[in-house]
Amino acid sequence: MSTIRLGICPSLTESLHARLKEAGIKTATDLIVADLEALSQNYEIPYKELVALRRVLLAQNASFPVSGADMYETAMASISILTTGCNRVDDLLDGGLYTGEVTEIAGEIAAGKTQFCMTCASAVICGAQQNVYYIDTCGALSLERVLQIAEHSGKEIEESTFQRMRCYQAFDVFSLLSELENLRCNILQQTDDFYSNLKLLVVDNIASVIYPVLGGQQMDGHGLMVTLSRKLKQLAVDCSIAILITNNVVSGDWDRNRSAALGKTWSHVPHTRIIITASDGHRQISLVKSSKMQTNTSVSCVITEAGFCDITNPG
Repeated sequence: MSTIRLGICPSLTESLHARLKEAGIKTATDLIVADLEALSQNYEIPYKELVALRRVLLAQNASFPVSGADMYETAMASISILTTGCNRVDDLLDGGLYTGEVTEIAGEIAAGKTQFCMTCASAVICGAQQNVYYIDTCGALSLERVLQIAEHSGKEIEESTFQRMRCYQAFDVFSLLSELENLRCNILQQTDDFYSNLKLLVVDNIASVIYPVLGGQQMDGHGLMVTLSRKLKQLAVDCSIAILITNNVVSGDWDRNRSAALGKTWSHVPHTRIIITASDGHRQISLVKSSKMQTNTSVSCVITEAGFCDITNPG
């Protein structure tokens, strides 16, 4: 709330301002919550003047009322659910990847994290016909593989299909932070049509740029990780896009269970977290964090020329 000062409204005279100051009423909040009758009696301030001043301050500082139905419609208009390209994974995630949220897939090397990201990217540019921005931090992206997945999607591949996807390589945290800020500015300023239809940002792999600045002589590594997490969440919410990031896994100290890397600080960043494990040629996707679905559930998939696909009888 604003400070009560001369000139904010015609009903605030010098005499009234002085008496309010004497009574310890310095802000609009102080006056709104004060007992006007007691204030009038103790400091000889006309009650009508206090009521009139409070009405003006309320009108100036109160937020515009919005009904719950209007808020719901606004929220639904800005939320999209993007398919991952695999029906079972979509069911596990309550429909797919949500705009305004950060989804993380963690797994060991060669578990299929990048294959999952490329399958999602293909599904968005071919199926949803929306745009994808893909940031590659470890040189794992293969555009030929994305094309192969797209060709097996059953969707018609047009000349403009791959104009819906742009790629950027960032091999350190500073390049990644800079590119995320550039991306945010481009989306908000709508520098070209690509950003107006951008729905998915992929960052593969987040750990490869954070690990080098953690520990040892790198004293600001934790701060950089916090800054990166804030930028990702802000980008998802402000620009209404879905963010998919990949991470590594580490072993637990006691039970030897595999969990996502980067510790407790990073564990609060993703809204949804899934862990992928490879076994007998299959991939098991386990939901370990979600605000919408029951956790500790999993589905089995297989990686084919068409990317991540459902299997009939997981074994």
